[in-house]
Amino acid sequence: MKKALEACMPTTVHRWCIWHIMKKIPSKLNGYKGHADIEQEMSQVVWNSHSKDSFDRNWNDFLLNFGLADNKWLLDLYEHRHIWVPIYLDHHFWVGMRKQVSSSIFNKFVVTYNSVAAEVKCQCLLFESRGILCRHALSVLSFEQVSQVSPRYILERWSKKVKRRHTHIKSSHDEPLMEPRSKRFDQLVFRSQNICEFASESEELTAILHRAYDNVMAEMESLKAKRKGTSSLSHEDGNPLTSFKARQGFEQEDIQKIG
Repeated sequence: MKKALEACMPTTVHRWCIWHIMKKIPSKLNGYKGHADIEQEMSQVVWNSHSKDSFDRNWNDFLLNFGLADNKWLLDLYEHRHIWVPIYLDHHFWVGMRKQVSSSIFNKFVVTYNSVAAEVKCQCLLFESRGILCRHALSVLSFEQVSQVSPRYILERWSKKVKRRHTHIKSSHDEPLMEPRSKRFDQLVFRSQNICEFASESEELTAILHRAYDNVMAEMESLKAKRKGTSSLSHEDGNPLTSFKARQGFEQEDIQKIG
């Protein structure tokens, strides 16, 4: 896959999935005690290291504390850290990823603001990784009484000028009033995001949401099929040709009975 991406999409950054890496801990480290503690500590190191240097230090401490310094799998992961560790990918745009583990200890970030250049940068690197100016930077701009965000922080992908090539949903700027379907879609996306955010906190909550999705999907498909059947029946009743064929059938049956 890596070679194919390099050949077909040279500007695309190939990365490994952290979720799959963490899922492999029990099988890869089955000879060590305390899988849960190892997984928790490894998650803390991966997600809560705010610089490459701090990750290197934290990773080394993690290996020493659990006696994993000679583990080949972990050594290989460290060797390829630039394609799966968040801090090594923060300068790339990667919308599909988000933090699974967080700690209140690391909720504070350093924000630097240059009033002359109208430039603001936060240690969390949200803008660099996702193209969205973070709340930390916005708080500093508000404190500095900056009433207008520099255009450099409003990317085209978030503006009404963006060219939509692969979506059937229209922007609210396209028409004075959004279509009913577009409104419903936006409402569903907003609520789904909140539900998924909550459910992803644990395997149990995720399982509950999966069951709910299955039940809801079955109910919607049943309703859609029922409405389709009713609509088809109504259409046949109102079709003169169908009514004529039906009457013709009854007349032939009556003639056969009389004969």
